Amino acid sequence: MKKLIIAEKPSLAMNVVKALGKFEKNEGYFENDRYIVSFAYGHLFKLKDINDYIGQKTLWSDIELPFIPEFEFRLKKDKGIKEQFSILKKLIQRKDVDEIVNCGDADREGQLIIDLVIKNSQGNKPVKRLWLPEQTEETIRKAINNLEDNFKYRNLHNEGLARTYIDWLLGINLTVLLTVKGSSLFKAGRVLIPIVKYIYDRDMKIKNFVPEKYYILESETNGIKLAIQDLKYRQDEILKAKEKSEELNQFKAKVKEIENKQIKKAPPKLFSLSKLQSKLSKEFKMNFDKSLKIIQELYEKGYLTYPRTNTEYLSVNEKDRVKNIINSLNEETLEFKDSKIFNDDKIESHSAITITAKIPDNLSEDEEIIYKTVKNRFMANFTKEDTIINQTVIKINVGDEEFQLRGESVEKSGFLKFENIEFKNKLPNLKQGDEFDIDFKPIEKVTAPPSKITEETLSNYLKNPFSKDEKQEYETDEEAYKLMLEGVEIGTEATRTGIIQNAIKVGYLSLKKQSFSIEEKGIKLIELLDKLHIDLYKEKNIEFSKSLKKVYNGYQTIDELLKKTEEELQKIVKTSNNTEIEVFKSQKEIIGKCPKCGGDILENSKSYYCGNYKSGCNFSIWKETNYFGQKLKISKASAKKIIKGDKVPLKLKSKEGKEYEAYFAMKINGDYVNLERGDFVNRKKKQ
Repeated sequence: MKKLIIAEKPSLAMNVVKALGKFEKNEGYFENDRYIVSFAYGHLFKLKDINDYIGQKTLWSDIELPFIPEFEFRLKKDKGIKEQFSILKKLIQRKDVDEIVNCGDADREGQLIIDLVIKNSQGNKPVKRLWLPEQTEETIRKAINNLEDNFKYRNLHNEGLARTYIDWLLGINLTVLLTVKGSSLFKAGRVLIPIVKYIYDRDMKIKNFVPEKYYILESETNGIKLAIQDLKYRQDEILKAKEKSEELNQFKAKVKEIENKQIKKAPPKLFSLSKLQSKLSKEFKMNFDKSLKIIQELYEKGYLTYPRTNTEYLSVNEKDRVKNIINSLNEETLEFKDSKIFNDDKIESHSAITITAKIPDNLSEDEEIIYKTVKNRFMANFTKEDTIINQTVIKINVGDEEFQLRGESVEKSGFLKFENIEFKNKLPNLKQGDEFDIDFKPIEKVTAPPSKITEETLSNYLKNPFSKDEKQEYETDEEAYKLMLEGVEIGTEATRTGIIQNAIKVGYLSLKKQSFSIEEKGIKLIELLDKLHIDLYKEKNIEFSKSLKKVYNGYQTIDELLKKTEEELQKIVKTSNNTEIEVFKSQKEIIGKCPKCGGDILENSKSYYCGNYKSGCNFSIWKETNYFGQKLKISKASAKKIIKGDKVPLKLKSKEGKEYEAYFAMKINGDYVNLERGDFVNRKKKQ
């Protein structure tokens, strides 16, 4: 008899095969004398659409809302998916298969994906769970000998199912309602709405910001700068500022005290997914969408642990794994430490992202950046040498005012060998009791507008939506993790990046140089929601997130959550029924003139196209186009040049994974518009 292992993706199936010995390859699966290993392609099943339930294609304006179906899943309408499910079904029903192993990714989505395959295959055989925090061969072999009953993960299944149901109910009903009311397609979702709202609010504050002049008092003599930061004068208080300056200038500055101390500095915590993405975005200008794909690839290659985690801590039972990694690195500067980083109370289902004992080779440039970032953070937490910082505080009195000059220097580098943290120690050469002249003056300042929302600040907001400041840090680490485990967050580490990208694709947001901007359609979406009195912003969203956690913990049933969702939708529909909304007309930007017919070139979510398409002109340039198996991404700026007939540099990858650039230009072949490659781009500066 044999075990049938069903992996979530072909890449995971291949890793399982490599770990478990020799296999014979067949169509859609691998087999030896003990195991059959097959795979899904992610989600094979999806919830039925509205038209599937109604039985016919219906105008959205004719759909009675809220639409609450008896949920049913159907196989996706894709030939490859249908063929693979047929293979899986036959394997599940084979007489020589006595046990099925769920090898979905180690999260709620992975759990649900394989559970649905088994359920829809009419399988009644025992089901085990292969839970893989990393995809190294050693870990796979160890886990296959320690399988648990799949039923143990029923709450994870229920949470995934509940999430799928409520997101369908809210997404479908709100999309239909907003589209009908707004007379234009407005895609909406539980997590998408608060994301767009957050960026909308910030951009409106920036737009409506009026700068104001004010004064602070500063003195700079002999390279020593003193400033009273907490005393500010309005523009009409310049005389008061001058009077205060003159009052202070009657005194000399006197060094009251010089305080020197050494402190032991703790390394930064390990990475959750969002913290890793934020660091990559801030330091390497790598956007979240790109970094997530590469992080996932490194996990699938066995170099990183499971990435979609919301914690910065490790489980207590991982100490041996950590020792093994330290040994594999063969670094004299490292040693195992039984530190506070091991904390089960701050882990929901997955530990922080770390490297594995598998040492990589032939990484691409971007892969190397990400792997080294994770590796350095791991090594920072297990350095032999403590990190000792010298801190100096010079306290200076000017009359009744006290000033402090601070400086830091490194006594022992410790983890600083792996983390790039700068310490500034530019203090004047002063001794206790020294006196020196001062020259306070009113210095004109101007209030600064609020800063744009970056990938980092958006990520922090979604993770900690009730934080008091831009850093989004709670008062204590314990408080932050307590709230996180209760579901006080918007979306999850696994889904946020995809939802943000979707908001960009549908035209609500734009992302340039790691900063977000609200677009015309995004403004209209928020205005539409406000006019219809639909509040699915931060507070309401958190209610649903907390309910999902209650389902996971067994404190609430799926039916109870669905009832709550239905009641919310009924309120929304009732309130919006009698509200008339102005038709939304988009003022589309003209990208250029059509080289075929002279019409205006416009932009949609997928392409740059001719506005005369209704008259028969088929000119278009896709934003993403295939070039010998590679995706070329065409920005708006590049499209404008291409349409004019100019060549533009576009990025490609070699077979070795290295990035390079080549010039491309447009070539029209009858009905088709192609991009033709020219010379390579030489970025070297001329001597």
